[in-house]
Amino acid sequence: MALGGDIRLDIETLLNPEEQLQFRRLCIETPRSEFGPLAETITMHLEQVKDRAVPATDVETAELVAASLRALLAAPDDFGAEERALIRGAVEYFLLDDDAAGDIENVLGFDDDARILNTVLDQIGRSDLKVELPV
Repeated sequence: MALGGDIRLDIETLLNPEEQLQFRRLCIETPRSEFGPLAETITMHLEQVKDRAVPATDVETAELVAASLRALLAAPDDFGAEERALIRGAVEYFLLDDDAAGDIENVLGFDDDARILNTVLDQIGRSDLKVELPV
């Protein structure tokens, strides 16, 4: 069940309308039992990013986003259904290679992933896991 259309989240200033719609579609109902496998998927994706990295790839930001997501996924019982859907959306957005900025080819490729994650973290009360981006 997709929850994205009903979720109140201030992403309008972060993404263009098409990207907002894409993120909201990724916010799907996610049972607690899926958090472990999602964490494994993040680890595999990060390894693929490192394997495919070019000089412009911001591996450091990718690692920070992955670490924050894995921290969230390690505590599935801490979140309600809407919060789990938001976390799922942030995970799925991170796994996309063709989001707002190409992740591998663009020095800012993971900045949109971090902005999405940070917005979700604010929404679910876990600002302590935010990824700091250069100003």
